[in-house]
Amino acid sequence: MAFQDEIAALAKRDSKEHVYPRPDLVNLNHYLTTRSSIGTPVEPDEYSAADDFAVIHDIATGQVRRFAPSSAGLDDFVSYGTPKSPSIIFMRGFGSPQWLNAIGNVHQVNAELYRRHLEFQAFNSTGRNLYSSPSLPSSAAQVFQLTIPTICARNVGGSGFEPDDLRQARQEESEAMTKYFKQLRNRAKPADSVVRDCKMLSKEHYIVEQTISIEVGPQKDGWRIIVWLDSGRDLSQSVPGPWNPLPGTRSWETYFFPVIPHHTTATYEPLSPHRPSEASIPSTLRPHLAAGRSESTTVPRHTEEKWAAAQNICLLPFQYGGRLDREVARQDALYALTELFQFAASAEAQLLNLVQNRIANEMSLVGGGGDSGQHLSIALLNLKSLKVLLTSHAQGLGEVITVVANRHALEWPRIENAVAEKAAVLLLADLEYLQRRNEALSRECEQGMATLANMAVLEESKRSVGMSRTVQRLTVIGTIFIPLSFVCSVWGMNFEELGTGSKPMWMWIPSAVPVVVLSYLIYNWEAVLRVSRRVARKEVR
Repeated sequence: MAFQDEIAALAKRDSKEHVYPRPDLVNLNHYLTTRSSIGTPVEPDEYSAADDFAVIHDIATGQVRRFAPSSAGLDDFVSYGTPKSPSIIFMRGFGSPQWLNAIGNVHQVNAELYRRHLEFQAFNSTGRNLYSSPSLPSSAAQVFQLTIPTICARNVGGSGFEPDDLRQARQEESEAMTKYFKQLRNRAKPADSVVRDCKMLSKEHYIVEQTISIEVGPQKDGWRIIVWLDSGRDLSQSVPGPWNPLPGTRSWETYFFPVIPHHTTATYEPLSPHRPSEASIPSTLRPHLAAGRSESTTVPRHTEEKWAAAQNICLLPFQYGGRLDREVARQDALYALTELFQFAASAEAQLLNLVQNRIANEMSLVGGGGDSGQHLSIALLNLKSLKVLLTSHAQGLGEVITVVANRHALEWPRIENAVAEKAAVLLLADLEYLQRRNEALSRECEQGMATLANMAVLEESKRSVGMSRTVQRLTVIGTIFIPLSFVCSVWGMNFEELGTGSKPMWMWIPSAVPVVVLSYLIYNWEAVLRVSRRVARKEVR
C-alpha cells in the first residue's frame, strides 16, 4: 500500500467502528492529498546550492548525498532508493506534499513524524483541537522533537531606564504571525525555512522558535534516522515574517545570533575527507560571512549588503558528524544523534541566559523611588511573558530528558560501548542542568511577580494615604466654615427682635432641637440599635 493511501485509510477510522480511531491524521491526510500549487518543486533557475531539501548522510563514511528541491531532484531522490548502510536522512525546511509522499514511500516513514511536525497553525485545516498532544512519554520511543530557539536583535533607540511597554508591539507581532502562517501555506517553496513562533522579549531582543522532528528506525543492517528541520534556505529568501528588518532600517541593524555549541574536544579540527570545506558552502549559509559580517562581534555600520539571517543550523546537514566516532555512530543511534542534541542544548542555554538577563533587567528598573504604577504593571506583564516562555520550553526539555534517560529501553540500534555511554551520560547531565535552570528561572519570575504585585499594593496604599490626607484637610476646612455658616444663617433670620419679621426668636429653639436630635441619632445609629437590643433583652427577662 502506498504511503498516502495508508494515511488516508487511518484518517478515515472513526470511533463508531474502530476502538483506535485516528482523527488526528485528518490534517495530514488533507495536506498529502492536496493537488494545488502548494510547495510546487522549484526549477533549477530558482534555487542555489544552499537550497537542497533532502540530504542523506552516510554515518559510517561521512559521505553526503544532496537532492535539490526541483522536480529533477525529487526524481533523483526516488531513484536513489534506500541506503544500504546506516544513514541519517535530513529534510530541510518546508516539505511539499510531493516530497513528503516520496520520502514516505521510499523510507516507510512513521506517520507520527509528519503529524507532529505539521501540527501547528499553518497546517490546521480542520480548525479542531483534539487535545491529543502532548502525548504520553512512551510515545516518544520512535518520534520526538527538539526545539531550536534563535536569539534575534534589532538596533533600536531608547533610554533603557524604564520597562519596555510591549503590549502594542506583541499584539502587532501576533497579527503578523497570523499573516505569516497564511502566506506560508500558500506561498512556501520546498526547503523554505519555517518559523513556529516569534516571541518578543524586549524592544531589542526577540526569539524565533523552530523545531526538529526525529524518527529513529528499527534496528537492522541498513537502519536509518529521519531528521526534519524547520531550517532550510536562509530566512531572507523564504516567506517573510516579523523577524525581517523593519522598513527604513539597514541590513546590519537586524542580527541573528549564531548557536554556539561548546565541546569538550578541541575547538578546531581537520576536515574529514568526506566533509565539505567551508569554501564549498554557499555564502548565504556561512553565518560568519553573510550580510558583510566579519568574525568580530562588531558589525561594520557602513555595510549595506542584502540582509541574511545566516542561521548556522542550516549548515548542520552538510557538515554533520565531524566530531563523532563513526564506527560507534553506525552502531548506536543515540550516539549518532549526539551533535544534534548538543546543538539543541546549546541553543536552549543561550535562551536561558537571555531570559536571566531580562528578569534581572525588569527587576532592576523598579526599585527606585520614582516608580509609578504604570511601570510596575508593565514589568509585571513582561515577567509573566517570560514565565510562559519558560513553561513551554520546560515541557520540551522534559520530553527529551525522558528519551535519553530511557535509552536502554528504546528499540534503537545500540551497543555497549564506553564512548557511546559517556556521551549519553554527559548529554543527560546537560539536559537535566537545563531543566533545573529553567525551574530556577521560573521561580525567579514568580518571586519577581510577587514582589512587583506587593510593590503595586504599596503604591496603592500610598495613594490611599494621600487621599485620606486630602479628606482630612477638607474636614478641617468644614469644621471652620460650618459654624461660620451657622452664624450667618442666624443673623439672616427674620425675627421680631431683629426688626426684620413678626415671629419671636424663641420659636427658633423648638424648631432646631428636633433637627439636632435627629442628626445625632442618625450619626450614632449603630449605638442606638445596640441600646435598643439591650432594653429588649431586659424586658424579656
